[in-house]
Amino acid sequence: MEFKADGDMSLKEYWGKHCTFIAKDRHWAIQEGDQYSSKTCTTLRQYDDYIKKVAGHLDMSISEITPASILRAVAEVAKECKYQEATVKTIISSLRDVFSYAATCGHAYNILPKSYAGDKPTNLTTLMMQRILAPAAANAEPKELSDSCPRALTIGQQGRLALYAAEHVLEDGRFSGILISLYTGMRPAECRGLRWNDFRSFPDHPGRHYLKIDEILNDKLEYSKQVKTKNALRCVPVHIEIESALQKRREFVQQSMGANKDIGELPIVCSENDFKNPCRGPDYSNFAFKLLKEFGVSSEQLGFFLLDEPDNFTPSDSHPPMRILRRNFATVIQACTDMSLEEKEYIFGHRISGKDGAKKRIEYSRNMDRLWRIAQKLDKAPFCKKLYELHFPQIIVGDSSVTQEGRGQGMIRIPWESAVYGQKLHLHFEGGPNASVSVSTPNAVRPFGGLPVEVKMADAPVSWGDPLPPINAEAMHWEAVKKVRYLKKNDK
Repeated sequence: MEFKADGDMSLKEYWGKHCTFIAKDRHWAIQEGDQYSSKTCTTLRQYDDYIKKVAGHLDMSISEITPASILRAVAEVAKECKYQEATVKTIISSLRDVFSYAATCGHAYNILPKSYAGDKPTNLTTLMMQRILAPAAANAEPKELSDSCPRALTIGQQGRLALYAAEHVLEDGRFSGILISLYTGMRPAECRGLRWNDFRSFPDHPGRHYLKIDEILNDKLEYSKQVKTKNALRCVPVHIEIESALQKRREFVQQSMGANKDIGELPIVCSENDFKNPCRGPDYSNFAFKLLKEFGVSSEQLGFFLLDEPDNFTPSDSHPPMRILRRNFATVIQACTDMSLEEKEYIFGHRISGKDGAKKRIEYSRNMDRLWRIAQKLDKAPFCKKLYELHFPQIIVGDSSVTQEGRGQGMIRIPWESAVYGQKLHLHFEGGPNASVSVSTPNAVRPFGGLPVEVKMADAPVSWGDPLPPINAEAMHWEAVKKVRYLKKNDK
């Protein structure tokens, strides 16, 4: 007889092996006696029929089943058997018990969790009922989720999550994974497959790093070169906000293992401080799941990410926290950076558009100058205000001055009073004959009224007694407003 691991069994096989244990674990009522069986337990006998019917529509292992595939299978059974709403709800409840048990045993993901927000009942069942029953009742397409449902984290949720993970990064290796997932949008298998050898310095900027993705960690805790697609092979810059946190984590691991110990092959993402063992997929997803709940992610948000997924998503990809963090990253780089389309496609691990897409992908991975330019663009996107201000903004008030040395990019924050009253600001730059300087707003997508700014750089040294022409912030703002009005008027 061929041995088959529990996670590799089909739903029908898994149910046949574990049904009595599930009944006991979930405290299903017993008609007589103290032994759970189809003869003594009415609930077990009823659920046995339902689950076997659903299993007939799922040609995959229990560890590969996703919420979307469950939705389709239950919908088919409901249509075939003409089940009413109460029966469909019972079927979903029985499947929820199965996957709760499987997750507890480490056999599969809990893809149908009972509650998302505190002790309130989940609305996932309601959402699934809408999708399943609407077509049968009205001969129409399944209802879509509310258009008002957020597709990403709010600014507050994002900032609080980032700050909390950065502050607790030494306590648990999973916090490193949360930061990487939030700031790079990596797929969970890619994130869990990272080792410290993949945390690499830019050749010309040793204080800054990128993450090299060339393998994944599957749910059997096996490292594999079989990434999702060839487009997944890439290098992703580490955002400036989490540089220090990841460096602190690496130093902590090195000190804990011993100064002479090579930690290159150790996983970056591990459970707590079990440095040698990578984190299992369900463990990592459930950890993120709890964090998102703590920071106010609603049940409607999580329900959306559970049910609205492509067919090619794996269970680890489709687990709600992973979907949210990946999509949130996509939202941020779209809204807050001036990355080109091909740069976004490369960073996200998608196919680069155009006939030369494959060639460009190789160039991005091999040309560190190109990757560094992406890093600089990514740095302009603020995820957490407190972490961001640690690295960039300097405040200019009155006649005060700010000096920055050895930095390729910096930020100056001008108080609103200066902008309102048109206070004169003097900007001094010095550099060699081939040096250049540019001034722009933090949000590259929404520049300062679209007003171009020209800055001239004098050869070093610059005499501080001979200031450059002043900038009147109030006048520039008014000119920008007038320009926008003029353009809108002429577009009509």
